[in-house]
Amino acid sequence: MYYWVNPHPDRALKEFIALVTSLSPCVLYWDDFDKGFAGWDSNADGGVARRLSAALLTWMQEHQEPVYTIATVNRLSMLPAELVRRFDDIFFVDLPHEGARYEVFNLHLAKYFPAFRDNNSPWSDDQWRRLLAEYRICSPAEIGNAVRRCAEEAFYQGRPGEIEFEDLLKQRQEFTPAMERESEQMQAIRNQAIYAKPVASQDVSQFAYQHRELFG
Repeated sequence: MYYWVNPHPDRALKEFIALVTSLSPCVLYWDDFDKGFAGWDSNADGGVARRLSAALLTWMQEHQEPVYTIATVNRLSMLPAELVRRFDDIFFVDLPHEGARYEVFNLHLAKYFPAFRDNNSPWSDDQWRRLLAEYRICSPAEIGNAVRRCAEEAFYQGRPGEIEFEDLLKQRQEFTPAMERESEQMQAIRNQAIYAKPVASQDVSQFAYQHRELFG
Protein backbone atom coordinates (compact mmCIF):
# COMPACT_ATOMS: atom_id res chain seq x y z
CA MET A 1 0.00 0.00 0.00
CA TYR A 2 1.35 3.42 -0.96
CA TYR A 3 0.53 6.81 0.53
CA TRP A 4 1.02 10.08 -1.30
CA VAL A 5 1.97 13.13 0.71
CA ASN A 6 1.84 16.55 -0.89
CA PRO A 7 5.44 17.82 -0.91
CA HIS A 8 4.22 21.44 -0.90
CA PRO A 9 1.37 21.65 1.68
CA ASP A 10 1.70 25.42 2.09
CA ARG A 11 1.28 26.00 -1.63
CA ALA A 12 -1.57 23.48 -1.77
CA LEU A 13 -3.49 25.35 0.96
CA LYS A 14 -2.86 28.66 -0.76
CA GLU A 15 -4.21 27.29 -4.05
CA PHE A 16 -7.21 25.77 -2.26
CA ILE A 17 -8.08 29.08 -0.60
CA ALA A 18 -7.75 30.82 -3.97
CA LEU A 19 -10.13 28.28 -5.51
CA VAL A 20 -12.71 28.71 -2.74
CA THR A 21 -12.48 32.47 -3.06
CA SER A 22 -13.02 32.31 -6.81
CA LEU A 23 -16.16 30.18 -6.31
CA SER A 24 -17.79 32.54 -3.81
CA PRO A 25 -20.54 32.91 -2.88
CA CYS A 26 -20.34 29.30 -1.72
CA VAL A 27 -20.46 26.95 1.25
CA LEU A 28 -17.15 25.48 2.41
CA TYR A 29 -17.77 22.20 4.22
CA TRP A 30 -15.05 20.42 6.21
CA ASP A 31 -15.71 16.86 7.40
CA ASP A 32 -13.75 15.59 10.43
CA PHE A 33 -12.14 19.02 10.66
CA ASP A 34 -10.30 18.15 13.86
CA LYS A 35 -8.26 15.36 12.26
CA GLY A 36 -6.39 17.90 10.16
CA PHE A 37 -5.02 19.58 13.28
CA ALA A 38 -3.44 16.64 15.06
CA GLY A 39 -0.11 17.86 16.40
CA TRP A 40 -0.70 21.48 15.37
CA ASP A 41 0.98 22.68 18.59
CA SER A 42 4.18 20.67 18.15
CA ASN A 43 7.10 20.70 15.75
CA ALA A 44 7.06 16.96 15.10
CA ASP A 45 6.40 17.59 11.40
CA GLY A 46 8.82 20.46 11.11
CA GLY A 47 6.15 23.01 11.95
CA VAL A 48 3.99 22.26 8.88
CA ALA A 49 0.75 21.82 10.84
CA ARG A 50 1.43 24.98 12.80
CA ARG A 51 1.98 27.03 9.62
CA LEU A 52 -1.10 25.62 7.93
CA SER A 53 -3.23 26.34 11.01
CA ALA A 54 -1.96 29.91 11.11
CA ALA A 55 -2.60 30.43 7.39
CA LEU A 56 -6.14 29.07 7.61
CA LEU A 57 -6.87 31.13 10.72
CA THR A 58 -5.65 34.29 9.02
CA TRP A 59 -7.85 33.65 6.00
CA MET A 60 -10.94 32.90 8.12
CA GLN A 61 -10.40 36.09 10.09
CA GLU A 62 -9.64 38.47 7.23
CA HIS A 63 -11.41 37.26 4.08
CA GLN A 64 -14.25 39.45 2.80
CA GLU A 65 -15.67 37.06 0.21
CA PRO A 66 -19.10 35.49 0.95
CA VAL A 67 -17.90 32.03 1.98
CA TYR A 68 -20.04 30.25 4.58
CA THR A 69 -17.85 27.77 6.46
CA ILE A 70 -19.25 24.63 8.12
CA ALA A 71 -17.13 22.00 9.87
CA THR A 72 -17.85 18.76 11.70
CA VAL A 73 -15.59 17.74 14.57
CA ASN A 74 -15.49 14.91 17.09
CA ARG A 75 -12.86 16.33 19.44
CA LEU A 76 -13.17 20.08 19.73
CA SER A 77 -10.15 20.21 22.05
CA MET A 78 -7.86 19.27 19.15
CA LEU A 79 -8.54 22.60 17.45
CA PRO A 80 -6.63 25.76 18.32
CA ALA A 81 -8.79 27.93 20.58
CA GLU A 82 -8.32 30.95 18.32
CA LEU A 83 -9.65 28.90 15.39
CA VAL A 84 -12.73 27.79 17.31
CA ARG A 85 -13.54 31.44 18.00
CA ARG A 86 -13.72 32.12 14.28
CA PHE A 87 -16.98 30.14 14.11
CA ASP A 88 -20.10 32.11 15.01
CA ASP A 89 -22.03 29.12 16.37
CA ILE A 90 -21.24 25.67 17.71
CA PHE A 91 -23.92 22.98 17.57
CA PHE A 92 -23.95 19.56 19.19
CA VAL A 93 -25.51 16.57 17.43
CA ASP A 94 -26.39 14.13 20.20
CA LEU A 95 -28.12 10.77 19.97
CA PRO A 96 -31.70 11.15 18.70
CA HIS A 97 -34.52 11.33 21.21
CA GLU A 98 -37.49 8.97 21.02
CA GLY A 99 -39.43 10.96 18.45
CA ALA A 100 -36.40 11.47 16.21
CA ARG A 101 -35.47 7.80 16.56
CA TYR A 102 -38.97 6.86 15.43
CA GLU A 103 -38.55 9.06 12.36
CA VAL A 104 -35.13 7.55 11.59
CA PHE A 105 -36.55 4.04 11.79
CA ASN A 106 -39.43 4.83 9.46
CA LEU A 107 -37.16 6.62 6.99
CA HIS A 108 -35.06 3.47 6.57
CA LEU A 109 -37.92 0.99 6.87
CA ALA A 110 -39.80 2.72 4.04
CA LYS A 111 -36.81 2.16 1.72
CA TYR A 112 -37.03 -1.62 1.98
CA PHE A 113 -40.52 -2.52 3.21
CA PRO A 114 -43.71 -1.32 1.45
CA ALA A 115 -45.79 -1.66 4.63
CA PHE A 116 -44.05 1.39 6.07
CA ARG A 117 -44.54 3.72 3.13
CA ASP A 118 -46.99 6.63 3.02
CA ASN A 119 -46.54 7.15 6.78
CA ASN A 120 -47.99 3.74 7.57
CA SER A 121 -46.82 1.32 10.25
CA PRO A 122 -48.12 -2.18 11.01
CA TRP A 123 -46.81 -2.05 14.58
CA SER A 124 -48.62 -0.81 17.68
CA ASP A 125 -47.40 2.07 19.85
CA ASP A 126 -46.42 -0.39 22.58
CA GLN A 127 -44.23 -2.28 20.13
CA TRP A 128 -42.64 0.94 18.99
CA ARG A 129 -41.91 2.00 22.56
CA ARG A 130 -40.15 -1.30 23.19
CA LEU A 131 -38.16 -0.99 19.98
CA LEU A 132 -37.15 2.60 20.67
CA ALA A 133 -36.03 1.61 24.17
CA GLU A 134 -33.90 -1.23 22.80
CA TYR A 135 -32.15 1.16 20.39
CA ARG A 136 -31.89 4.06 22.84
CA ILE A 137 -28.09 4.38 22.70
CA CYS A 138 -27.83 3.75 18.96
CA SER A 139 -26.87 6.41 16.42
CA PRO A 140 -28.93 7.03 13.26
CA ALA A 141 -26.26 5.26 11.20
CA GLU A 142 -26.45 2.19 13.46
CA ILE A 143 -30.25 2.14 13.17
CA GLY A 144 -30.00 2.38 9.39
CA ASN A 145 -27.49 -0.48 9.27
CA ALA A 146 -29.75 -2.64 11.45
CA VAL A 147 -32.73 -2.08 9.13
CA ARG A 148 -30.60 -2.83 6.08
CA ARG A 149 -29.34 -6.08 7.59
CA CYS A 150 -32.94 -7.12 8.30
CA ALA A 151 -33.82 -6.41 4.67
CA GLU A 152 -30.87 -8.49 3.47
CA GLU A 153 -31.74 -11.41 5.72
CA ALA A 154 -35.38 -11.28 4.61
CA PHE A 155 -34.23 -11.46 0.99
CA TYR A 156 -31.97 -14.45 1.66
CA GLN A 157 -34.82 -16.18 3.52
CA GLY A 158 -37.15 -15.83 0.53
CA ARG A 159 -39.37 -13.12 1.97
CA PRO A 160 -38.13 -9.89 0.34
CA GLY A 161 -39.92 -6.73 1.42
CA GLU A 162 -41.20 -8.33 4.63
CA ILE A 163 -40.08 -7.70 8.18
CA GLU A 164 -41.26 -8.81 11.58
CA PHE A 165 -41.03 -6.78 14.76
CA GLU A 166 -38.82 -9.47 16.30
CA ASP A 167 -36.34 -9.16 13.42
CA LEU A 168 -35.17 -5.76 14.63
CA LEU A 169 -35.08 -6.90 18.25
CA LYS A 170 -32.86 -9.81 17.22
CA GLN A 171 -30.68 -7.55 15.08
CA ARG A 172 -30.07 -5.26 18.07
CA GLN A 173 -28.35 -8.14 19.84
CA GLU A 174 -25.97 -8.61 16.92
CA PHE A 175 -23.90 -5.47 17.43
CA THR A 176 -22.46 -3.24 20.14
CA PRO A 177 -23.29 0.47 19.70
CA ALA A 178 -20.42 2.95 19.65
CA MET A 179 -21.89 4.62 22.73
CA GLU A 180 -21.25 1.40 24.63
CA ARG A 181 -18.13 0.25 22.78
CA GLU A 182 -16.33 3.59 23.14
CA SER A 183 -18.16 4.92 26.16
CA GLU A 184 -15.28 6.99 27.57
CA GLN A 185 -14.57 8.76 24.28
CA MET A 186 -18.26 9.38 23.60
CA GLN A 187 -18.82 10.76 27.09
CA ALA A 188 -15.78 13.02 26.70
CA ILE A 189 -17.33 14.46 23.53
CA ARG A 190 -20.59 15.07 25.40
CA ASN A 191 -18.78 16.76 28.29
CA GLN A 192 -17.03 19.16 25.93
CA ALA A 193 -20.31 20.10 24.27
CA ILE A 194 -22.12 21.40 27.34
CA TYR A 195 -21.96 24.98 26.02
CA ALA A 196 -22.94 24.12 22.43
CA LYS A 197 -26.41 24.61 21.03
CA PRO A 198 -28.42 21.38 20.69
CA VAL A 199 -29.48 20.51 17.15
CA ALA A 200 -32.60 18.58 18.09
CA SER A 201 -35.80 20.32 19.06
CA GLN A 202 -37.94 19.22 21.99
CA ASP A 203 -39.54 15.80 21.58
CA VAL A 204 -43.30 16.32 21.23
CA SER A 205 -44.12 12.91 19.77
CA GLN A 206 -46.33 10.30 21.41
CA PHE A 207 -43.14 8.42 22.27
CA ALA A 208 -41.52 11.28 24.19
CA TYR A 209 -39.81 10.19 27.37
CA GLN A 210 -41.90 11.11 30.38
CA HIS A 211 -39.79 12.45 33.23
CA ARG A 212 -41.01 11.32 36.62
CA GLU A 213 -40.19 12.71 40.03
CA LEU A 214 -38.26 10.24 42.14
CA PHE A 215 -40.09 11.39 45.26
CA GLY A 216 -43.55 12.65 44.49
